[in-house]
Amino acid sequence: MAASKRAPRKTNEELTATIFTAAMAILNADGYEQVTFNTVAQRAGTSRAVLYRHWDSVFELLLDAQTYFDDDNPDTFANIDFSGQNLRTNLINSLAHFDGSQPFLRALLIELGQDNPVVHQYFDQLHQQQLFIMERMLSAAQLAGEIQHTVTDNIKQLPFDLLLYQAMVDQQPVTQTYIESLVDTVVLPAITAQQD
Repeated sequence: MAASKRAPRKTNEELTATIFTAAMAILNADGYEQVTFNTVAQRAGTSRAVLYRHWDSVFELLLDAQTYFDDDNPDTFANIDFSGQNLRTNLINSLAHFDGSQPFLRALLIELGQDNPVVHQYFDQLHQQQLFIMERMLSAAQLAGEIQHTVTDNIKQLPFDLLLYQAMVDQQPVTQTYIESLVDTVVLPAITAQQD
């Protein structure tokens, strides 16, 4: 009788990708409450011990998965070229990258309600990234002569906060129409109001 062959082991990178894919699939299909180390391990074809060695909580696993898939996207904010476009177009194009995944945002809200320090750290990092993006956009607008003044951090953060509010609190989709309206009626007037 021939011995059955085991499937070859996945590399760490392949296993991580499989784990992240499994976690996000469960989150999107079944909701945050169903994402457990057990369900992710089963779907990824690995053991819970592997997950416990790498993540302290399911939420931290989901944050890493979200980051993994964002970084895997060649259209991430860090790669956007803001030259050659006007400020309005750059704002609309940048805000269109917002990932308003309701299941992920629901997980954020649940963990925020539990005062999870990891969520606070996540929002701090997100805030810094968003300020960096806005500074790049506003610098391009200054070089193009669209604005001549310095914009406060509160105004720089405003479009992102409003997108998050739309998706998390109002639980409404962030559509292209909403983004254009946000830019035209709130963000650009707030930026230009500071010139006076």
